[in-house]
Amino acid sequence: MRGRKPDAPGLQQAKGNPGRRKSAVQKRMDEAERIAGLLAQAPTGGDPLAPPAIIEQGPAASAAVAVWRDLAPRLRATQRLQPQHRPMFALFCVYFSEWVIANEDIKANGLTQRVKTVAGGVMERTRPIVAIRDKAFDLVMKLSERFGLTPSDEYSLFREQAVAFAANPGLFDREQPQKADAEPAAAEAQADNGSLIGAMDRMDSAPPTLN
Repeated sequence: MRGRKPDAPGLQQAKGNPGRRKSAVQKRMDEAERIAGLLAQAPTGGDPLAPPAIIEQGPAASAAVAVWRDLAPRLRATQRLQPQHRPMFALFCVYFSEWVIANEDIKANGLTQRVKTVAGGVMERTRPIVAIRDKAFDLVMKLSERFGLTPSDEYSLFREQAVAFAANPGLFDREQPQKADAEPAAAEAQADNGSLIGAMDRMDSAPPTLN
């Protein structure tokens, strides 16, 4: 006895597949479409520097948004966060929140756990959450450098901004200073011989010739 005649190509997909799970490929396509929608979604409230939708969902959402709302205004005021920087700063907030969550877990449950060995004994092993915390820390520190979020990185970034502003007065959408104001800015940006930076620059000079 012959079976049911198969549907024409594309017809089964149009009819749907009731009672069955989606294929793995379809699930990936649906998830990719969902993520694309989050990335394309405009900031809430019309603020170009509002937290992006991508960090407002998930288990770490509240912590990530808290980091954003705490640091974004300060970075914005010092020209370190512009609308085009939102995706990168969102990554910083997510990794920072992951570190906080992992650290809280370690505080509550410890660094190690007892596991059974193949021989039937018991041994202490580092819990997987420790590696998650350490990885998040590394990523946070790398992105902190980009935004000048450590004292040394902040100093370096501000010094670079001062040099750039002296050479390009309109770079940060500020009014062009008068010549009398621009000259001190340029002089301050370049390390003079009497400053700490000047001393460090002199340490980079070529060694004296050996006789």
